[in-house]
Amino acid sequence: MIVCICNAYRTAEIEAKARETGHGDAYAVYQALGAAPRCGCCLDMAQDIVDDVHGSPRTLRKAAE
Repeated sequence: MIVCICNAYRTAEIEAKARETGHGDAYAVYQALGAAPRCGCCLDMAQDIVDDVHGSPRTLRKAAE
């Protein structure tokens, strides 16, 4: 699924780059993909994807709700 319309980043690309780089921050993952976020509307969803990859506490809290 396309997450970022501005940069045409898909879920799989964000997941792969988060795994490859170990970045836990969506902004850093975007930069590693080659372009920073533009409008920023996608950052919450992108951060959720990055959190899922790393099993962050934020993701674990959501699962418990």
